[in-house]
Amino acid sequence: METYSMKNPFPATVVGVHPVTKPGSAKETIHIDYSLEGSGMSYTTGDALGVIPRNDPALVDALIAALGLDPAAEVPLPDGGTAPLREALITAYDITTLKKGVLTKWNAVAGSEKLAAVLADKDALKDFVWGRDLLDLASCPDCRAQFPDAASFVAILGKLSPRLYSIASSPDAVPGQVSLCVGAVRYTSYDRARNGVCSTFMADRVRPGDKVKVFVHTNKNFRLPEDGATPIIMVGPGTGIAPFRAFWQQRVADKATGPMWLFFGNPYKATDGCYEDELAELVDAGKLKLSVAWSRDQAQKVYVQHLMEQAGEEIWQWLEKGAAFYMCGDANRMAKDVEKELLAIIEKFGHRSPEEAAAYLADMKAAKRYQKDVY
Repeated sequence: METYSMKNPFPATVVGVHPVTKPGSAKETIHIDYSLEGSGMSYTTGDALGVIPRNDPALVDALIAALGLDPAAEVPLPDGGTAPLREALITAYDITTLKKGVLTKWNAVAGSEKLAAVLADKDALKDFVWGRDLLDLASCPDCRAQFPDAASFVAILGKLSPRLYSIASSPDAVPGQVSLCVGAVRYTSYDRARNGVCSTFMADRVRPGDKVKVFVHTNKNFRLPEDGATPIIMVGPGTGIAPFRAFWQQRVADKATGPMWLFFGNPYKATDGCYEDELAELVDAGKLKLSVAWSRDQAQKVYVQHLMEQAGEEIWQWLEKGAAFYMCGDANRMAKDVEKELLAIIEKFGHRSPEEAAAYLADMKAAKRYQKDVY
C-alpha cells in the first residue's frame, strides 16, 4: 500500500462540512469531516491534520490580469512537472505571503526605488508586508514589475505550504474519519477584503465529495493520560476547543472514569457556541464540568483566565488529586494569561512562593501533566 505523508499527501474525500457557530457570528467556525478510507493512515487523539490548501481562484485571476500574463502559459511546478499558470497559482504557489526574499526578487525586475528603501529598513519592511499580498504589489504604481513571461514570475514565488489543524475527533469514536474545527479567517486590509488561504478554502469552496490533500502530523506532546481515571482540565477558547472534542470523545469511547473540566470562551452566547449539544449531553450525564466565558456579553470583558481565578481553589484541589492540565489556542495572549493565572492559583492555594509555584509547574510538565497545543 502507498504510504502517505506531508511529501505525499492523501486525497481525502470530504464527508461533510457545516457551520458550528450561528449566522452573524464574528467568530465564524466550521466543522469538516474527511474520510481516511483507503489511506492506511491512522492518528491518535491529540494529533494534528495537515491540509494542502488551494488559493482563491478569484484572487489568482485578478493577479494574472494585473500582471498581464497568459493564464494558459505552461510553467514549472515546485515539485517537478508543469501546469498552466492559473492552475499552478491555485494549487502550488504562495501568492498571499510577502517575504523579504520574494520582494527582493520582485524588485530585481521592478527596479522600484520605493521597494529598495523598504528592503533596506527592517522596520519599514515589517510594516510594508503586513496585510499585503502579491496582488497589492502588482497593483502598486510605484512597485509594478513587468515579467517577460509566466515562468519568470513563478520563479520568484515560494511553495504553497500546508496548514496544520488540531484534530477534533477520536479515531475510536468515528473510525475511518477525521474531523476538524476551523475558524474562517476574514479581514480587511488596505481597503480590500482578505481571506485566510486554507480556512476559507474549506469554509467557502469545499463541498461533500470533493478531494482534499491531507496528512497526519503526530503530536506526541499532547496526549491524554494513560490512566483513564486521571482527572483532566482543558482550557480551549474559540477553535482551541478542537482537540478537547477529541479528548472527550476518546474518554467516552474508553469508558474512562476520570472527571473532565472544560474552560471554553467566545464573544457572544447567542451566536458563538461550539458543539453545544455534545457538551450539554456530557454535562447532563455528569461526565463533564463546563465553565464558559462569554467575553462580550457584559460591559466588562470576561475571559477563561478570569473563570480560572474564580474557581482557583477547586482547580488546586483537582491538581492535588493528580489532574492533568491542557490548553489549546493563541500562544501570544491566551496561553500566557492562562499560565500566569495557573501559577497564581498554585501560589495562593498551594501556599507557595513564586519560585516554588514555578517549580510545581515544572514538575507537572516533567510528568506530562501540563501540556500545551498553542500557535
